[in-house]
Amino acid sequence: MNEPTHNLAPLLKLDAPMGGQIGYRVFGTEGDCLVLIHGWCGNAEHWNVIAPELARDHRVLAVSHPGFGGMLPPPPAGQTIRAMGAAVAHLLAYLGIESATLIGHSMGGPIMTEVAIIAPDRVRALIGLDTLTDRDYYRRVPDNELIRRHEEFAADYAGRMRAMIDIIVHPSTNEAMRQAITDDMIASAPATFALDVKDDLFAWDAEQRWPLISCPAIMLNSTWVARLADPKPMPCFSDTDVVEYDSGHFPMIEAPVMIVEKLRSCLATLVYP
Repeated sequence: MNEPTHNLAPLLKLDAPMGGQIGYRVFGTEGDCLVLIHGWCGNAEHWNVIAPELARDHRVLAVSHPGFGGMLPPPPAGQTIRAMGAAVAHLLAYLGIESATLIGHSMGGPIMTEVAIIAPDRVRALIGLDTLTDRDYYRRVPDNELIRRHEEFAADYAGRMRAMIDIIVHPSTNEAMRQAITDDMIASAPATFALDVKDDLFAWDAEQRWPLISCPAIMLNSTWVARLADPKPMPCFSDTDVVEYDSGHFPMIEAPVMIVEKLRSCLATLVYP
């Protein structure tokens, strides 16, 4: 699924401000900084194929959130979207990065939003990758629905994970890749921890948090996954451009050449007009 890790820089670790560790890998040394922020049960390895391509003209930073991808998990108070945003903001400060474009995939969209709220002077722009605009996932979920989703997933964690992957990857994605994505997500974090973080994701509210950002932003969303979303857009995104791509929820894995071209086009429009 990914480029062999022996060709990559080591994954470094930094203590996160609310506990646990944030991991990071740097690609390239020249150009403006891009920060790649993975989604739920992802890790920095999800970007291994496209990060070297993006690093041809950018300094690229791929992160693993506290508790994911082998990182030391935080205590319960740090198992939140805001805490993970604070960890990324802390990493930017630690590395002396004063202006970065954040690319947030799936749950990484809310996390990049929190980074832009916490550290607006360090964030130049935001690119959401198949994230944020679906009100069923990114608007505050009622408590009873949150509990139902948690219990349903916990009852058969591996089975539900695979079922979720089958729904959101593109029909053209082969069986080996589907299973590799599923196995990687299951291995990324213990189920109990992962589901607690997912609960906080469903309790996060885009309608409350998105209006607090001050930088330019664009959404790059899957036409295939959009079929599952509520067709009624949230008013908070009325001024945010949405660009579509034709692949599944994991374009960095399913269609890396295409998504690199799309990301470069978004950067040209949003950051380098």
